[in-house]
Amino acid sequence: MKRKLFAVLIVVSLLLSALPAVALTSNPEIQTVTSDPTLQPGGVNELSFKLLNDGSGAEDETRDAYNVHIRPANSVGPINVETNQLYVESLPDGSPADLSLSLDVPSNIESGTYRIPLRLSYEYDNGAGSDVERKKTIYLPVRVKPGPQFDIVDSSSTATVGGTGTLEVTVQNVGTTAAYDSTLTLSSSAPDVSLGSSTSSTRFIDSWERGENRTFEFETTLKDSASVGNYPLSAQIDFEKPDGTTGSTPSLTVPLRALPEMTFDVSDMSSSLRVGEEGTVSGTVTNTGPMAADNAVVTLEKPGQTVSLVETSVAVGSLAPGESAPFSFDVEVTSSASAGPRQFDFGVTYKDMADRTRQSDTILTRVEVAEESPEFQVEPVNATYTAGSGGTFEVTVTNTRDRVLSDISAKIYMDSPLSSSDDEAFVEELEPGESKTIRFQVSAGGDATAKTYPVKMDFQYDQPDGDTIISDTYQVPIQVTESSGSGLPILPIGGGVAVLLAVVGFLYYRRQG
Repeated sequence: MKRKLFAVLIVVSLLLSALPAVALTSNPEIQTVTSDPTLQPGGVNELSFKLLNDGSGAEDETRDAYNVHIRPANSVGPINVETNQLYVESLPDGSPADLSLSLDVPSNIESGTYRIPLRLSYEYDNGAGSDVERKKTIYLPVRVKPGPQFDIVDSSSTATVGGTGTLEVTVQNVGTTAAYDSTLTLSSSAPDVSLGSSTSSTRFIDSWERGENRTFEFETTLKDSASVGNYPLSAQIDFEKPDGTTGSTPSLTVPLRALPEMTFDVSDMSSSLRVGEEGTVSGTVTNTGPMAADNAVVTLEKPGQTVSLVETSVAVGSLAPGESAPFSFDVEVTSSASAGPRQFDFGVTYKDMADRTRQSDTILTRVEVAEESPEFQVEPVNATYTAGSGGTFEVTVTNTRDRVLSDISAKIYMDSPLSSSDDEAFVEELEPGESKTIRFQVSAGGDATAKTYPVKMDFQYDQPDGDTIISDTYQVPIQVTESSGSGLPILPIGGGVAVLLAVVGFLYYRRQG
């Protein structure tokens, strides 16, 4: 009996040994793998890593994990984790998921190893037809090596909207060693911003000591469509370490401040303009910023057909922000113009920081044009005559304009009973405000009624610019008085003579008879 039982056991043992081994399955075991955990200080690093599901025991198979949610810690010491959440739908055994984290690493971080906590929640099938949810925390190791590290310590810009300026960027090596053969590349992704004639610009530094500041200048142009405010530019520094290995910084953010467009103000406006005359328009131009305007020129557009500009631009030199300068334009207003307010359109052209010529917006200004005034003041000196007599007609002429008038020809016109045997006079020159007396010969007819008669007078003269002008017509009064009555009356004497002649004739006739 015992022999039979032993034989059965041997047979069963042989049968079992001939069967294949049954595979064992373990629960998910999630871990991280990084090929290069090195971080560069001074900006945002994109750190790539793999999330791997691989059991650590001797089992042959690991159950799939699904609905894997990864929530990194917000910060790890000085490192700021900018990625809030990651998700993997399914994580089978042996099929890792490629993921990355955005890590903002300060430029002054100490070298060493840091661990980023990753809080996981996931599900898996326990093999009995039920889903199991698990939560756990794993760690992603990262490393900051000693060497050069860089930080943007200052930036300033003179670039205005629609203009060109200079961007100054100061960078410090805040690392533990010097850097050699370094290149700083500044780039713009904004369509309204360009660096020189391109979207990027590079500077080279042969040696950059630890703790040393370097300042770089970049020509920056802002389009008219740009907005006032900050634009973020990206900088990257490639360098060589003292041991001969190379490195690169992450993207460093450089702020570019877009300043408002250059503006100017025209104040203290004054005008001596008058219809039919040449005058001046004067004022003060002020650079209201935000930058200096080199070789500034105030310009004036012609305001209409009845106004002529002797000059269209006046140079006022370079103007610092807030600085002012006076200007004055010579302007002639024709006699067909109307008095009253006129709009004058001023502007300013200048050189910007890149030595490019720029034009300001139009500055609208109201200028008064006064009523027309006579060129001369005419006053009679000797203008009284007795009917039937004549004499010298004297008139004082005064130049009322603010400029010299020359080659002045005066002519008088009159109607009966007045007449003139010399109706023209000449003055070589009259200074502003100067007076001279001119003379004509005038007679009053014997039948003239005693009263005041008008004598018309006009002038032809030359202005300083050589133009010959015919003045308006002036009227000067002449007083005619009755004869004084001395001597015998003409009619009684004539009658007596006639009677006497008649008597003489009668007597002569009788004697002959």
